[in-house]
Amino acid sequence: MDDLRLMRHFEAVYRLLSFSSAAQELHLTHSTLTKSIKALEDSWDVKLFHRTTRTVVPTEAGKKLYPMAIDLLSFAETVKAETQSGEHILQIVSGPAILDTMIHPAIGKFANRYPKTKINAETMPPTHAVEELIQRRIHLLLYNEATLSQLPHLDRLRVRKVIKEPYYVICRPNHPVLETDLQLADVVEYDWVIAGFDTLFETSLPPETQALLKQHRFPKYRLLSQAACIDLVVGSDILTAIPKSVADPLINQGKLSGFPHPEDLQFSVSAAVLIDAGSEPTVNHFIDCL
Repeated sequence: MDDLRLMRHFEAVYRLLSFSSAAQELHLTHSTLTKSIKALEDSWDVKLFHRTTRTVVPTEAGKKLYPMAIDLLSFAETVKAETQSGEHILQIVSGPAILDTMIHPAIGKFANRYPKTKINAETMPPTHAVEELIQRRIHLLLYNEATLSQLPHLDRLRVRKVIKEPYYVICRPNHPVLETDLQLADVVEYDWVIAGFDTLFETSLPPETQALLKQHRFPKYRLLSQAACIDLVVGSDILTAIPKSVADPLINQGKLSGFPHPEDLQFSVSAAVLIDAGSEPTVNHFIDCL
């Protein structure tokens, strides 16, 4: 526990680059904080900061320690919370379409084996989500494969493919787009709504496709709900794209019309966990349930 206390002190000094500011944040005296850092340096036989009367500069050892200190402190908080509550909490972050279509069916299967495990699932920008994963505040990322491949910290992630199926363009019945050749140049003439904020996926497209989308200021609308996108399509000339498995029942019921995406885009979902997180049965089983 003493090492954790010293690590919290180190993290604050590193982040604020000031002993005075860190002491104020931690509600410590300047002298106490100085002694803590010295105790950590003496214990590990390493210098963590170059100090003058005006500046605090991390050494190479300090720079190397900082990300690991973040990991350690975040993990300690997770252990504390789960110990106090007596429950395991599985934190999942995904793209909006995945949250709308894949998470809740998987929870139903997962609960049969782990009925006492709580699950928090939310959506956020993928670049933000991967930072949360690196700091161990979440356990599992679920995003389009093309998106995950462009995220930072790839060398620290273990990625597993989960599902792959075609995207379908959907529209209201009798939509004028159905009278066209259904090529990309035809469909981008209409307003689009997209579920999410995933611009990384768009940058993975061929340059000529990106240029055409940019020319038409694609998409006009972004919503954090695939269900909301579908509702918007039903009552307007707006188009969207959804996985084929979601589109099929809507088309078969006559609620919507649809056709394969002209660029043959795939709803290709992968799961990512920290490569050094070990084998966590609940995380692995949840991926299996997807």
